[in-house]
Amino acid sequence: MLEDLNKKAKNVGLHVADAKKKKLYTVRKVKNGKLVAKNVDADEALKIIKKYK
Repeated sequence: MLEDLNKKAKNVGLHVADAKKKKLYTVRKVKNGKLVAKNVDADEALKIIKKYK
């Protein structure tokens, strides 16, 4: 799941990583590393990626 999210996020300049909690992710900007979202599930991460397009 993480690989799929990263492929989609890479196109819009974001990076998805595992959070400390299981099945949760953090989203950061690639350019400067600023945090966009923290402790979101896969569905919310997809919504954020679509929003940044």
